[in-house]
Amino acid sequence: MNVSLDKNNLITYSFIGIAALALFSFNQNSINKANATKLTPPVETETENNSVDDSAISVLQQNRPLRMSISVDNPSFLKVKLNQEIKKGDVISDNSTERDRLDKQKKSVKLQIDNLKSKVIPEPFKPTQALGLKPLPPAIFSEESAAIAQSKMKLSQAQGLLEARTQLLQTDNPERRAESENAEAGFQIASQKVAEQEQMIQSMRDMKLSTEILQHEEAKLKQLRSQLDQANSALDQSKAKLNASAINQQQELQQLQINVRLAQSDLEVAQSRLIAAQNRRQLTEYDANLNEARRQQQENQTQQEYSRQQQQYAQSVRDRDYQLAQLNISLTTVEDKLAQIPMLRSPRNGYIRRIKPWTGVNGKYTTTITISAAPAVSSKNGESDRSTNIVPSPNQSTHR
Repeated sequence: MNVSLDKNNLITYSFIGIAALALFSFNQNSINKANATKLTPPVETETENNSVDDSAISVLQQNRPLRMSISVDNPSFLKVKLNQEIKKGDVISDNSTERDRLDKQKKSVKLQIDNLKSKVIPEPFKPTQALGLKPLPPAIFSEESAAIAQSKMKLSQAQGLLEARTQLLQTDNPERRAESENAEAGFQIASQKVAEQEQMIQSMRDMKLSTEILQHEEAKLKQLRSQLDQANSALDQSKAKLNASAINQQQELQQLQINVRLAQSDLEVAQSRLIAAQNRRQLTEYDANLNEARRQQQENQTQQEYSRQQQQYAQSVRDRDYQLAQLNISLTTVEDKLAQIPMLRSPRNGYIRRIKPWTGVNGKYTTTITISAAPAVSSKNGESDRSTNIVPSPNQSTHR
């Protein structure tokens, strides 16, 4: 930027005895970052009178026109118009389109950061320790064992009784046998007596004895025959008793044999009950082992699921932290880009008196604006104002 003092202003102030005025450096802090307008302080000139007070110089500095050389990428970056009144700090040039775009991008990144920070990642619930299955009571088969022992004892008793009675029951009853033999002997004696009496009567008939003797012997024969019938009846009764005794003995023997078989059957039932109880115990133990295996498998699956959830939780935390880091990098990048957008602000109050036509070189557009303390007026003599160019200091220029 070139700053110059108008010749007419120098003439106006020449009546106060100022031979020459120093051009002071006018360093403006209105440039935002690195690319902006080049602004250099005025060069101090030699004065004709070194006794001029500082207040007069300050008034002169404030009222003289200020020229600013502006270099931008696009003429639309210029935000002022000719004869526009501006205040100190007003924007003169700025890439507002890019700034707005980056501001929106910055807000979007900040919103994403806030959303990620507010997002709650639930921690996996640690499973409680599973209760183990109750142990099975000890296997006790005392009832079945007692039944087997009792059945064995009954079987032993039945077998002993059968062995003891078999020989006796397989022979005739001695009392009934003796009675039958006595009855048979009596029957034989009675039969012999009848036969002898009949023979004697026949002999007597052959001898033609008297009728009275024959009648007497025949009456005696009748008596003997009656005794024979009684002996025969007694023999039949004794035989019937002997047969009945034999039948009873046979039935008793069969009952004893049945008792042995029943005792054996009871023993087999008791043994089968013991085997059934043992099988049920084995089945119960198998079911208990199976349930324990299932419980262990379920517990292992629960632990595996908990480990998987822990890994997912850790991965989610890492992903969130990574996304936050990426977004923070993006936010820093956007802020850096915003900081690199040049913004030129007015260093003082005044009016835009002049804007030179744009000149473009290598994609850069350059112009010079003049800021004066008062609106532009035409001079009476028709002469145009002139300004002295001042080269800006390198540290006061901003480039985009």
